[in-house]
Amino acid sequence: METLFTVAKGLERPKNPALEVYHRLVYNRFEDFIKTSFPLFSSFAGEELGPLIEEFLKLDHTSPLLIDLGKEFVEFFKETGTNLKESKPFLEDLLLYEWSEIEVFNAPDEDGPSEFSWKDSYRLSVSSKLLHLRYPVHRAGELSPEEILKREGDHYILLYRDRESEVKRVELTAFVYKFLRDINSGISPIEALENSELGEEKEEAKPYLERFLRELLELGVLVKN
Repeated sequence: METLFTVAKGLERPKNPALEVYHRLVYNRFEDFIKTSFPLFSSFAGEELGPLIEEFLKLDHTSPLLIDLGKEFVEFFKETGTNLKESKPFLEDLLLYEWSEIEVFNAPDEDGPSEFSWKDSYRLSVSSKLLHLRYPVHRAGELSPEEILKREGDHYILLYRDRESEVKRVELTAFVYKFLRDINSGISPIEALENSELGEEKEEAKPYLERFLRELLELGVLVKN
């Protein structure tokens, strides 16, 4: 059994054709999972994806479940220095983005919309996520690697699952990103607005922010604490 385990993970070279077949079955199953879960990352990684998966499978893992291994793969790539990351540094953001879509899609449902008050406290639902990215990987399906690299900077994204179980995204300004992040930390919207750097523009911005927050409550992106 121990030999079977080490061969499956690639820690030991198969000594006969049957073990070689077993190793390839394990590898192919995980490769299919990675390509299905992270299609854009896999496409950009190209031929370097295979060796990356081989290295990952040699590690100790906390769970046999594919969904858990997906999260571990994201952490593995983040912590691993590879030529792939040097040539395409946006891949770390892209892998995180595609994993975030999976997390949002698979998150449990929460209570329906509630009334809005500037003085109440809210948080992001478990089926939504705020992301601060270095590269515009949310548009990786329409941009070339060169274009993605040229647009390096601050990119703020809100991911959420709508009522039809479809994952949607909203591009945010730096101000709105910080505003939502502050609300998610436990303070009320009015406190988050007071803590902002809008200055005299706070009152002018307030009705627009209220409309936005009401929409997020209706969508289930925000839930009351």
